[in-house]
Amino acid sequence: MDETYEHHRTTIDGVRLHWVRAGSGTPVVLLHGWPQTWYAWRKVIPELARHHEVFAVDLPGLGESDPSPRGSGVRIAADLLDAWRAELGLGRVHVVGHDLGGPIGYGWAAAHPAQVRSFTLLAVPLHGFGLSELIARAGLWHFGFFSAPGLAEELAEGRERILLEHFYGHAMESGAIGPADVDTYLCSYARPGRLAGGFAYYRNVPADTAAIADLARTPLPMPALAVGCGRAGGPAPLDSLRQAAPHTHGVVIEDSGHFLPEEQPGPLLKLLRPFLAEADASVPR
Repeated sequence: MDETYEHHRTTIDGVRLHWVRAGSGTPVVLLHGWPQTWYAWRKVIPELARHHEVFAVDLPGLGESDPSPRGSGVRIAADLLDAWRAELGLGRVHVVGHDLGGPIGYGWAAAHPAQVRSFTLLAVPLHGFGLSELIARAGLWHFGFFSAPGLAEELAEGRERILLEHFYGHAMESGAIGPADVDTYLCSYARPGRLAGGFAYYRNVPADTAAIADLARTPLPMPALAVGCGRAGGPAPLDSLRQAAPHTHGVVIEDSGHFLPEEQPGPLLKLLRPFLAEADASVPR
């Protein structure tokens, strides 16, 4: 499927980022979660690209993007992505983040508000604004496990498929992430260092919580949308983002599990397309 997209690599501050592009119009940047890559947006990109120039980026240290030597913090990734935006000459962009891409996208919008046309948070609350409560309520054991330095890498080496299939198995929509999709993800996550790149973000949660708390002192000025999943966390993203962006528009897609862009791309697009159009109408090009 990815043969229909333009694949590019851009080096920013010594970090090579991989990204794909499709369509034309006001730019939309899609940020994936863990354990995924840009490929998580494969069902969303074609429709969005009818009205927007769509960019799906492999997050630093994941997919085919290099890690930053500065670390794996939310703010570090956000600043790197904004530098990438500037290098491409994109001007103001819409930012859509799922899972790990959510707090990184928030960091981008909060730290560089003049460059972000709108922000959308999918399926996850922000650090310090509901994340720890969701971890406790839902029994998300992997946050603690991945935080132990070196342990997860040692146990998962050579068993990457077992680990990833455990998480993909939580998709509530049958066939949303099929065997061929797992193979595609494994092409990235079986590469040396890529699992460690993901675990590094989990190990940075305490620092990221402090960073987001600092950024949240100033409410987001741009239009904001939060979408929750009825079968995974419910309204947690809405309740979270409204604390940092009081005028957030929020919706819960009841029939979705956590992997929203892959499980329910149609309902997601029905929310995202009018939101982006309204944001475009309110923000000068």
